[in-house]
Amino acid sequence: MPEWWGGQAGDEVPGPHFSPGTEVAGFTIEGTIASGGFGTVYRARRSGRPYAIKLVRSDPRGDREAAALRLMRHPNEVSFHGYGLWPEEDPRWLVLALELVEGLTLDAWAVEENPSALELVMRVLLPFALTLADVHASGVVHRDIKEANIVVREADGQPVLVDFGAAGLKEGALRLTMRLPPGTAEYRSPEVLRFAKQWEGEHYPFSPGDDLWAMGVVIYGLLTRTLPFGDRSNPGLNRAILEETPPAPHELNPRVPLALSELCMGMLEKDPEDRYPDAKALAEDMVELCTQADGTWRTPMFAGGRRDKSAEVPAPAVPETPARWRWRSAGPVAAAVLVLGVLLLFVQRWGSPPGLPPQHTSPRQEMASTQVTGDVGRGAEPRTSPIPAPVATETNSEEPKMKKSQTIRTLVAAGCVASSGCVSSPQQRPPPEPAECPPGAAITHERFGLLRDSVSHYVGFAPSEQRTISVRVQEGDVTVWSIGPWGMFPDEITFSGRLYFGRDRVYGRFTQATLPGGETVPVCLQMRRNQTLGVPLEPESTRNKVFIHVAALVEIVNRFE
Repeated sequence: MPEWWGGQAGDEVPGPHFSPGTEVAGFTIEGTIASGGFGTVYRARRSGRPYAIKLVRSDPRGDREAAALRLMRHPNEVSFHGYGLWPEEDPRWLVLALELVEGLTLDAWAVEENPSALELVMRVLLPFALTLADVHASGVVHRDIKEANIVVREADGQPVLVDFGAAGLKEGALRLTMRLPPGTAEYRSPEVLRFAKQWEGEHYPFSPGDDLWAMGVVIYGLLTRTLPFGDRSNPGLNRAILEETPPAPHELNPRVPLALSELCMGMLEKDPEDRYPDAKALAEDMVELCTQADGTWRTPMFAGGRRDKSAEVPAPAVPETPARWRWRSAGPVAAAVLVLGVLLLFVQRWGSPPGLPPQHTSPRQEMASTQVTGDVGRGAEPRTSPIPAPVATETNSEEPKMKKSQTIRTLVAAGCVASSGCVSSPQQRPPPEPAECPPGAAITHERFGLLRDSVSHYVGFAPSEQRTISVRVQEGDVTVWSIGPWGMFPDEITFSGRLYFGRDRVYGRFTQATLPGGETVPVCLQMRRNQTLGVPLEPESTRNKVFIHVAALVEIVNRFE
């Protein structure tokens, strides 16, 4: 871990230590992943499947962590598969079975990848803000947001929030700490410290604002490689958080765009009312920034490190009207609307960010104290559960004093749509037959570094004057636009192919990419949603009119399924 990053929430490492090969509650230990004040996480395997298992004490705090995990359903939140008890003869520990998230912690990823500002926002910060929105809507506050608890998943490049050991539940759970809630010193909000300073015996009323403050500290570190108020070795850390204003990120790192620097500083305002009211509002502003980004957003954040893609693929000239993407048949506002359609897709709890793994939809399975019956399913219920059943609530907060963009709020409410001809009864048709990719597609994928960047990417359908988050489509030839950077493809790139209507889904195959200069190259991409081929119809679809989301995920394939 780089020395400029913060430490752990607790220094004590509780619980037993297991060597590889040890059997624990039906799992075979393969190694240690991490240890902290709230438990030890191991890499383990059961029935040939990999897991991360976490041992926490069987007490109210451990029960609360399991309760918080049971509420998580977003693909960018670590999946909870159930729990067991250990040891069998005298159960004193909960064995939490979790998704094994392979990847780098956010700090390590940032150093290794050295992303541009645009890549940082689109690939990490925006998806993570939407993940936080989902966490908070579930009635959970994480309370230990920091780089070590955000893993950039190797499979799809998505930021995954892990370690809910410090999580607080807004409803239905006992308050366990008194003066100071759990967390990491460098990331505590001013309101936490003010409460501790004036403590009179009551419990701290934690809120999503604590997570958003910590995210501001994280963003500051990503932009400057320094913590805004110093680390715990600084005896004046708490005073700095309460009273001092750190230098703006662009002052410490000239490669930081001014607008992104100002967003970060807005997240570190001392008064909660001057900050964002919720994570969704933060995500909306991030989208607005990306739609207005110019070529300066394409430069890697720090000198050296990863090769500068902008040196290989020159950035397009900045149009007179500032916009991140230009559209052949629509203006910059329509481009912003399309991206906001993606944002709304993410915010919906049933939606899917780019490249996410499947949501587990199989019936819930059970984990007994030391034996697991059948496969472990997401959100598994134990036969005898010590876990309380908290009530999921929506978080509410007042509008902040900080002035928000009226344009972006209008666009979020509106979305966008593209109209096309009518279709006939897609429900009666089977999916298309498997087919071979066009010759040379694999060469294109390698040439533009798509496999190194991500095997999946979002594309958008052309917007029109009517604006919703759905788009009406017709079967046959279609052209879509790339949303954001992908490998070494230029920004203004389109993909051409065909749409096929199935019984309750629309299938898309794209065989050609057109570069800004007019060059065409073969590709092999197909639409997929939640690891299921094709995308579902939107509720407003009829026998004669078919609607899908305005943005769709495409993946690279070696053969059309």
